Amino acid sequence: MASTRLTLAALTSAAIGVVERSGFDALTLTAVADELGVATSTLYTHIGGLDGLKHLVAEAATRNLTGELRNSAIGISGPDALLAMAVAYREFALDHPGQFASTLLPPRVGNGDLADANAELLRVFVLVYRAAGLDEAESELAARAMRSAIHGFLAIEHSTASRAEHDAEYRYLLGALQRGLLLQRDDG
Repeated sequence: MASTRLTLAALTSAAIGVVERSGFDALTLTAVADELGVATSTLYTHIGGLDGLKHLVAEAATRNLTGELRNSAIGISGPDALLAMAVAYREFALDHPGQFASTLLPPRVGNGDLADANAELLRVFVLVYRAAGLDEAESELAARAMRSAIHGFLAIEHSTASRAEHDAEYRYLLGALQRGLLLQRDDG
C-alpha cells in the first residue's frame, strides 16, 4: 500500500465515489481503502469504523443535495421556487441513488454534523416559504411538511427502484402540497 497522507476531504471524496458507482449498500472500509490505495486501518485516523464512514457520506450527500436545491431556486421565488426545488430533489435522488440512500440514515446521538446538514437543508425550504410571505412559524411547519412529503415519496420510489411510472404521482403530490398550503393561508 502506498504511503499517503490521508485527508478527511480525500476520504469523503473516495467514499462518495464508491457510493456513486456501487450504491450505499456497497460502502465498506475496504472499498474506500482500495479506492485510496491505503491500508484499511489508515481510515481510522478520521472515522470510527463503518458507522462513521456511513455518517460521513450521509453528511456530504445531504450537503450536496442542499447545494442542488439552492441552485435550483436561484432567481425565482414562491411556488416556482418550490417546484424547482422539488424537481431538483427528485433529480438528485434519481441521478445519485447511492448518495440519496445515505440521506435516509438518521443522525447519531452526540454527533451533530449530520443533524446540522439536515437543518441546513430544511432551512432552504424555510427561506423560500418566508419569501412567499409566511411568518417564521408557518414557514417552519410548511418546510417540514414539504420536505417530509418529498423525501418520503422519493424514499419509496428509491426502494422500489422505479422511475418514469411515478412522474404523474410526483406531480400530483406537489400540486396537492401547494393547494393545501394555499387553503391553509386562506383559512388564516
